Amino acid sequence: MNTILTYLSENWQRLKLEKYGTPAKLSSVILTPGFQASSHLIVFVLNKGQQAPFLVVKLPRISGDHHRLDLEAESLRRLHASKSGGYDSVPRVVAYEDWKDYRLLVETMVQGQIMRPPLIRKQTETCIQAAFNWLQEINQNTAVCAYKIENWFEKLAINSFAALENSFPLLPEEQQLIDQTRQLIEPLRLAKIPLVFEHGDFSSPNLMLANNTDLGVVDWELAEQHGLPTADFIFFLTYIAFCKENATKQPQQVKAFQNAFFNHENPGWAMPHLRKYCKKLEIPEELLKPLFVLAWTRYVANMISRLKGETGSSSMLSAETTAWLRKNRFYLLWQYTVKQFDKIA
Repeated sequence: MNTILTYLSENWQRLKLEKYGTPAKLSSVILTPGFQASSHLIVFVLNKGQQAPFLVVKLPRISGDHHRLDLEAESLRRLHASKSGGYDSVPRVVAYEDWKDYRLLVETMVQGQIMRPPLIRKQTETCIQAAFNWLQEINQNTAVCAYKIENWFEKLAINSFAALENSFPLLPEEQQLIDQTRQLIEPLRLAKIPLVFEHGDFSSPNLMLANNTDLGVVDWELAEQHGLPTADFIFFLTYIAFCKENATKQPQQVKAFQNAFFNHENPGWAMPHLRKYCKKLEIPEELLKPLFVLAWTRYVANMISRLKGETGSSSMLSAETTAWLRKNRFYLLWQYTVKQFDKIA
């Protein structure tokens, strides 16, 4: 993309990019994320003749729609500030500024092999351990007691119900599930749990494995500084479950989800990992099931907010988008979780 390369060439010294050589041989590859609610374009910057990019530049698909980029830039800066020297496993903000008609977010490239399904199936335990270790470090460095954060429950829980209830005409079964969800998560309202830096989309293609042990994590536009513990790990283990069983269709994915977390014919294989995570964070085991429900409720609510985009929380989803949502795998997993609450292993 010539616009990006021109920007980098003109600002090479100001941005202190000399360590990457000279801008004379720059090349770029543009990527359009496939998710329906994605709001930006991604440009990978590399030197001609080389395969590995060294910079990533993000810009809004629609001029002026840069709310998500604002969040990512701020999240990355805050996350790096939580540790002396920051994290090599997380992109660093090189620049975030307006240039001509564009708002550009320039980040360093995190290297590694993307955790795609073949890699997961080949090195399942290695991938799980890498994610566990990475989350433990981030959690330890960013944890804040929930009671110190004003209105945390309203922000992380109550607001999720508003997104669910005010975005499309609810079927009677959906309203019943929302009411049931309210009851199931109520034990968290006064719970003494840690709030942690939450990524918000902790799965492929946002995760990279380097040196067979180290995790790299990119794409922070959904991050929450005082987020829900367990949420990222639950989402990650669900992705692992899909990969383990090569589940590409919804019935297969629901079955894989059941096998991972629920106690039907056999106890869910993922729950020991999740209980170990909770023990490290000193989260009482009786709160794991309410946290599990809230994690999926929030993910669906955040997905709805992304679908609405800049139209705002008061807008309604179109009939077409509502139909898409009801068939979305994560919407189905939220429903399954609430219905099968008693069987969470």
